[in-house]
Amino acid sequence: MKHALVKVEEGTGTFAPAVPSSARVPHLTVAAFCVTAETRDAIERANRDRRLTRVKAEVSDGGIAKACRVFKDRCTPALLIVEVTGTGAALLKDLDALAEVCDPETRVVVIGVENDITLYRELTGRGIADYLVGPITPLTYVATIQRLFAQETATRLGKVFAFVGVKGGVGASTLAQNIAWTIAEERASPTLLMDLDFRFGSAAVNLDLKSVTGLDKYIDDPDKLDAELLDRLIVQRGEYLSVLPGFDDPLGDVDPAPDAVERLIEIARASFPYVVLDLPHDWSSASRDALTSADEVIVVASPNLTNLRNARALMARLRALRPNDATPRVILNACRMPRRREIAPDKFAKSLGVDAWTTIMFDPATLGNAAAEGRTIREQAPRSKVQASVKHLAQDLMSRGKEKPRGWLHKFLGLG
Repeated sequence: MKHALVKVEEGTGTFAPAVPSSARVPHLTVAAFCVTAETRDAIERANRDRRLTRVKAEVSDGGIAKACRVFKDRCTPALLIVEVTGTGAALLKDLDALAEVCDPETRVVVIGVENDITLYRELTGRGIADYLVGPITPLTYVATIQRLFAQETATRLGKVFAFVGVKGGVGASTLAQNIAWTIAEERASPTLLMDLDFRFGSAAVNLDLKSVTGLDKYIDDPDKLDAELLDRLIVQRGEYLSVLPGFDDPLGDVDPAPDAVERLIEIARASFPYVVLDLPHDWSSASRDALTSADEVIVVASPNLTNLRNARALMARLRALRPNDATPRVILNACRMPRRREIAPDKFAKSLGVDAWTTIMFDPATLGNAAAEGRTIREQAPRSKVQASVKHLAQDLMSRGKEKPRGWLHKFLGLG
């Protein structure tokens, strides 16, 4: 008996209307590989839509084979769109190859030629996020991204890393700034650095940014804070890093209202895949809110007695604030400084009750030159030992090893 095709509604097998809502899509990266000029034109037109202003899209000619070559040695984006002309076994074979290069977090949308609900169900059952029947329209493209991302803002939240120093001058801010830049560049993913030392923060100076945020006009009332305002306040640094600097007037009379910092973090994590918090050296309610809200806390110290005393107190408070979370990471910074007596890293960590820690060697020349030039360590000295430590920490925070983990798409395709 000949199989009869059951048609899929234009643009989606879920039969949802291809009409975009007014919702803006959060910050994310998209790579599209097009076979036909019609599909490329539709996607390029859609990328100019007001609802996709936060989306960084890369559109290329070529189908799955081109995508496999491009991402063989690169991280795949949040959304990968591939246009295909094959069907049946040939299509599944191509998807097997695509599964080999896909990161676990990446969602894959296939644009195909076969209008068949059976094929749609088979592909989505194998881990494909959606199957669209070409040719698509710009509105179909916008609606698809909204369906996959905009409506999941409440549950699909970015990861927040909070950096706090146990004492002033230990380099917590420098580390936070360089980790944020490294994450943004390594992942090629929108990343937000929030300088929560509103009065005396160094992000704008160290990254050579012109701070014209006006944050102090809004921080006294959490109800004034929303995603649209955050987009106006942030300053772009490179293609992927956004920075929220501190107050324009460091000695102004405005203080953050209760819950304002927590509200800022909630807005940020709903819009960015990665958020790095640079916290001031204090124990204010705003700092406690930030440390409580973060997914992971990184404690930065120098290996001496004063730092050890402060680190013990801070770790005890953090364990009380975050009883069901992993132990905060400990970074011993500026180690092996000449003519300075230091506590051995293993003894320092043992006194804090932690089994693992990271040490970063003292390198004033590299750090000083980068700060003087308003550049990150990765830009100033990409092959330096201190940048190697920063890169290793960034990869560790993102739970990335040397090999790409095999994610849901790989498993659904039966490749182990």
